[in-house]
Amino acid sequence: GDLMLLSMFHLLNGCSLLEVSAIAELGGIAELSDVAFMKRFEGCAAWFEHINAEMANGAVCNYELPAWLVGHRVIAIDASDVVEKGRSGRTYRLHYAMDIFKMKGIQYRITGQATGETLSNFTVALGDLFIADRAYGTINSIAHCLKGGADFILRMRKGCFTLYDAEGKTVDLLERLRLLPEGTEADISAFVDTKGMGRMPVRVCAIRKDKNGIANSRKRLKRRDVRRQTSTSKEAVELNDYIVLVTSLGFEASAADVLGLYRLRWQVEICFKRMKSLLEYGELPKRREGSVMAWLNGKLMIALLIEKMLSGTDFFPTGQVSIQKEPVA
Repeated sequence: GDLMLLSMFHLLNGCSLLEVSAIAELGGIAELSDVAFMKRFEGCAAWFEHINAEMANGAVCNYELPAWLVGHRVIAIDASDVVEKGRSGRTYRLHYAMDIFKMKGIQYRITGQATGETLSNFTVALGDLFIADRAYGTINSIAHCLKGGADFILRMRKGCFTLYDAEGKTVDLLERLRLLPEGTEADISAFVDTKGMGRMPVRVCAIRKDKNGIANSRKRLKRRDVRRQTSTSKEAVELNDYIVLVTSLGFEASAADVLGLYRLRWQVEICFKRMKSLLEYGELPKRREGSVMAWLNGKLMIALLIEKMLSGTDFFPTGQVSIQKEPVA
């Protein structure tokens, strides 16, 4: 209990190691130097991680699932980088999974920057429905979900994998999308070649962005090309005029349902924003590996504790969540 109290002063109040040492002495807890506290704090990483796993079993709220989602646990996936202060500038990556109908973090993994964004970083199970952006739209991610009995809704990008029709011919996705009437959702049945599982059926659900959305997307691509000194292909630019998703869900979910549900993925982005702005998760004031892992896991522990406290209030509304079906800009 004493160690947890001192760790909270360090993690939440931003107290330095010297300040924690003074607090321990003034509070009659112990006489220990800053180095002595640092060594004890370094040993807390696994402890904090265990606490986080236990707290992940609860829920902040419990929104009612639409009928077509009953039996699914809807999970938004994303990753966020944390940069170490100082000359080394080492980057760590938080891979995070959030149940968006319970508003609760359920899985996470902290790695170095070399570990890419893939669904293989997470445990999948029957009934799970993973929602993720373009970085996760790969054959490896699809195969990982299917092997575990999970479903997925993943954003597609140009050249991420090949789509085939029932006769085994390559599907020209852009050609199909160009024929799409404005304001109408595309719903294309296709197959993908998974590793070790053969060709598996998928659906491609898409809708054209509105004029403002297209203009903003093209501006972002242009800025990215200038920054990276690259040139995006015309086909990739054109594909970016659409929201294009690949899913394993059956036709009990309409294309509008799939596109509407994908919009809720932004809850995990908002979660990262809260952690970085309110809990100062964005910059890492540590250098030693043990301290780094204790600090990152400890910050997540505080975030989960706040979620747990909120779950005991009546702040959150109850009832069925409304999934909007308007075109995504």
